Amino acid sequence: MAVKVPSLLVMRVDTALLCFANANFVKERIIRWVTLGEEQKLGESGDSDHHKDRIQVLILDLSKLMNIDTSGIIALEELHKRLNSLGIELALANPSWAVIHKLKLVKFVEKIGGRVFFTVNEAVNACIGSKMLCLMC
Repeated sequence: MAVKVPSLLVMRVDTALLCFANANFVKERIIRWVTLGEEQKLGESGDSDHHKDRIQVLILDLSKLMNIDTSGIIALEELHKRLNSLGIELALANPSWAVIHKLKLVKFVEKIGGRVFFTVNEAVNACIGSKMLCLMC
């Protein structure tokens, strides 16, 4: 059963390897999805309601991702920068040991404020329970 949480978007990276062959495509697809979603909300609700419904946190479900190379890490860093420019926080859920190890080595986990969770449920609960989401804005 899916429940829609305002201001929160969960996306699953549906590939086993984020590498030079697919990293840019995955990054661009995520950015397109987020920006199109924002544009649709703005068009539907008008400026006054948009701030309340805009995406504030993107949770990437990495449960399918078993490994990542340098190109994949660079793509995640570029994604993080782009999301920051849009005012969107990034959180990761369910990364494999190999993926989280590499992300820690390049200090990516620090760059996203340590927002790495074992499950999507934990990530959602942490975002709702913290000041990451302003549901009343």
